[in-house]
Amino acid sequence: MPHQPHAGPSGGQSFRTTEVDVARDWLKAAYGTSLRMRTPAPHSAFRYSRATAGPLSLSTLALPTEYSYATDPLGAVAITHVVGGRMIRECKGDVAEAGPGDVLAISQPQLPYGGRVFAAELRAVTVPLALVQEVAGHPEGQKARPLRFTRFTPVSPAMADQWKKTVDYVEQSVLALARMPGSAPLVVDAAARLLAATVLAAFDTDARPEPVLADTRDATSETARRAVAFIESQPAAEIGLADMAAAAGVTPRAVQYAFRRHLGTTPTAYLRRVRLAEAHDELVAADPARDTVTAIASRWGFHHQGRFAAAYREAYGVPPLRTLAGS
Repeated sequence: MPHQPHAGPSGGQSFRTTEVDVARDWLKAAYGTSLRMRTPAPHSAFRYSRATAGPLSLSTLALPTEYSYATDPLGAVAITHVVGGRMIRECKGDVAEAGPGDVLAISQPQLPYGGRVFAAELRAVTVPLALVQEVAGHPEGQKARPLRFTRFTPVSPAMADQWKKTVDYVEQSVLALARMPGSAPLVVDAAARLLAATVLAAFDTDARPEPVLADTRDATSETARRAVAFIESQPAAEIGLADMAAAAGVTPRAVQYAFRRHLGTTPTAYLRRVRLAEAHDELVAADPARDTVTAIASRWGFHHQGRFAAAYREAYGVPPLRTLAGS
């Protein structure tokens, strides 16, 4: 008997069947793809799972047969890790083949694509296009050409490995935390930005704008002051570089230049510093019988406890647990 898709925790979904027609119909309904699929060996199971949190989507798809597909533009950035088997993807004349261990940007976000998959297990991550462009310095609403991959494979084997490690970390730590009641949205937002930044580091794209004279001209102390005031007025909000730029009335690149020139740091590092101070104040005021370091750190967007503890010790000279115990 086939198993129909069912919802998992925190927006998750899973699906398993041994019937090829059920798998084909489900995939068409889920993805809107045009599919041609060979009949697999008897009792071979099709497996699909998906975990979501905020704007993030991580999916694993295992189809023990050969199939071809064609689909409309994603409108998002999708990166696939071929865990096993083999796949061939075509996007506007660009043909890429990937085997076990390979990492591939599946398409240009604004173009249709298709391909063939040969008994493969695929691990796919989808990140909103607007978020990747924002992290690259193009805030939403700013006129800019759509992001385009100039190369569909990572720039080096080391960056391919870094992508896999980042996905593992987000899946095992951040998505697990997101399933907990009262989990901090700042954690999910930080993870989404981490994946977007890793896309830009691992793949060649045309997303990064060239510096312009206006950006350097607007990188004033007043720009830094306005951005700082904005950050300090709402440190618990999901603040990105584009939000800081809008508050300061300049471009994201001008904000980056202003912080570097006048504060000797980056906007995101400054935001982390403010949130660390808020976490410190909460630890001082907390009740050790009811509160934990992990919960307080998570509320302020620190989802890696080792890094939080190291940053806290560097800033305050003691581990966070000692501050909590002395409250």
